[in-house]
Amino acid sequence: MANYLVPEILRDGTAILVRAIHPDDKERLSQHFQGLSEQSIYNRFFGPKRSLGEDDLRRLTELDFVNHVGLAVTMECDGAERFIGVGRYIRKEDLASAEVAFAVLDEYQGRGIGTLLLKHLAKIARSRRIRKFTAEVLGSNHQMLEVFANSGFHVHDAYDTGTVHVSLDLDAV
Repeated sequence: MANYLVPEILRDGTAILVRAIHPDDKERLSQHFQGLSEQSIYNRFFGPKRSLGEDDLRRLTELDFVNHVGLAVTMECDGAERFIGVGRYIRKEDLASAEVAFAVLDEYQGRGIGTLLLKHLAKIARSRRIRKFTAEVLGSNHQMLEVFANSGFHVHDAYDTGTVHVSLDLDAV
């Protein structure tokens, strides 16, 4: 799965690639982070974060593709590959579930990128015998909650002081 690469077409007809994140993607991931709005960063990290440090970049790009899987949605911009969305899951201790998270550049939100990332991550997870995704989502992050609600998976929500705990049953599609 470390060589995962699938061409896709967004709802608006834009050609993109969904591919595995590699160790040499540190600069692309850093640029992606810098392209996120303060609100998108807050939604993803539950607080302000100015940059991704070297430890963050190493942790987010040097993946084992067994317990930690990361995918990027890329497109070509001015002759260079650009990350427009990233998604990942990290397997939990029970081995049958994993926490999932996404970050999509603001200008590309609402175009189906989160949904595509979820679909591809679920496909990989199932092949690794992961049966459930979980996510902590701010209650104000309506776009992410909508992605989960419209995913086609059986969704269980639990609300707790501004946060929604989402659980997706990957077997019930």
